[in-house]
Amino acid sequence: MLLKRKLCLLLALLLICAVPLFSFASSGTAVIYSDGDSGETVLRIQLRLRELGYLAYPPTGVYRAMTVEAVKAFQIRCGSYGTPLAVDGRMGPETMKLLFNPNAPRVAIPNSVHMPRGPIAPSLVAKGQLVDWSVVKSMLNVGSAYTVTDCNTGESFRLVFSGGDNHAEMELYSEDDKAAFDTICGEEYNFLKRPVVVNIGGSDIAASMQCFPHGSDEVDSNGMEGHVCVFFSGSLSHVGSVSDVEHEATVRRAADQ
Repeated sequence: MLLKRKLCLLLALLLICAVPLFSFASSGTAVIYSDGDSGETVLRIQLRLRELGYLAYPPTGVYRAMTVEAVKAFQIRCGSYGTPLAVDGRMGPETMKLLFNPNAPRVAIPNSVHMPRGPIAPSLVAKGQLVDWSVVKSMLNVGSAYTVTDCNTGESFRLVFSGGDNHAEMELYSEDDKAAFDTICGEEYNFLKRPVVVNIGGSDIAASMQCFPHGSDEVDSNGMEGHVCVFFSGSLSHVGSVSDVEHEATVRRAADQ
């Protein structure tokens, strides 16, 4: 039975790959999802709620009590940000639109929790062009180093492309590059996404970098364990191979759009 449930969830995740992330959120449909509903769209709603911190359990594809409470919490949070919603736990078009907005409010973080943030400038000091990931991927060479410039500070450092199918997995070239990386990330590794420009073959390409090294490590003696994820326009996440709305928005920010 457990294996059957896992296979069903895997199938649902695979179905996600065939449909663009915003197709159901921006279609203008009047469909309202509520307790008892099920299917692919419910799974997507749960994935997004979990990403934003409102749902603490793995998505099931079935709209039950925990999803209802998570949606209520999101609706309350939107109200505190100046967008009042009916707090009914149902996912109507208005709540759906806000949930999949790149600026959707995350769950409230207690003041006691320290959140490192790198420096933010009122206007970008570096900008790049939008190039689709399918094109960028063909331009990158495994093992080659590329200059990355932070759009807010102009700080530059080098990252080595170590692979990646849905987006670029990159590592610091050497320990000499770590100081600039740490500065733009707020001196602490975190999950915040920074607008950056990656110079590839002489072209400055807009990208989004997450300041949290993890996973495989191919470059020795660079002062960092693991790799960071760098998204370009059209890059997909590890979760169900769907678009990451925050990364996509940050890429467009790096292109000054």
